[in-house]
Amino acid sequence: MSSECILIISPHPDDLEIGMGGTAAKMIANGAQVVSLVVTDGGGSTSTLGLSGDEMAGLRKAEVEEAASILDVSKLIQLGLRDASSENLLTFRVELARVLDKLKPAEIYIPHPEIDKHPTHRAVSTAVLEKLGEMSQEGAELPATIWCYEVWTPFPNYDRIEDISEYIELKTAAVNAHKSQLEYKNYTEGILGLNRYRAVFDERYGVTDEMYAEVFLELKT
Repeated sequence: MSSECILIISPHPDDLEIGMGGTAAKMIANGAQVVSLVVTDGGGSTSTLGLSGDEMAGLRKAEVEEAASILDVSKLIQLGLRDASSENLLTFRVELARVLDKLKPAEIYIPHPEIDKHPTHRAVSTAVLEKLGEMSQEGAELPATIWCYEVWTPFPNYDRIEDISEYIELKTAAVNAHKSQLEYKNYTEGILGLNRYRAVFDERYGVTDEMYAEVFLELKT
């Protein structure tokens, strides 16, 4: 059993669950200490209920707490930033340095800073890499591996595939916890379709026995 710390960074409250909820559940089952760091509060999310930004942020805070409980993450950190503005990204970089110094994670997971089509995802992930670069120049101890997970944009290739068939029900429940977002876009159906596709069309072996899979790209720091 592993007791290493894994840090998963979500620009929005539901990115971990959508992009790598199955792998997170799998790592937790194998003994890893998974920490979820959520950067923005989701207050700018689309609302079908006519909620204000603060009301939506409160709702999304409750939803991500429920999702974290479902996956049994070791710690949930919500920075509560409204968006990825330049000022907020400066705050994020400071908070990220504190988290890294305290937790010293073995791995970090982020959306891809170039492939992912969501601008907030790219901005947050770029800020992560820039901060890691600064810390490296200062001689800080950094995670051995940075992995990118799929959210808004499927990867054209990948370095790693995880069979999440055993954990697909947990992932589904965690994604479904974000009810406010499912009201206008069926993230659950979309991501499970991608996970099923990844399993069937795994480029390593062709058709596999895996029912659902998540894939990752490795970044060098």
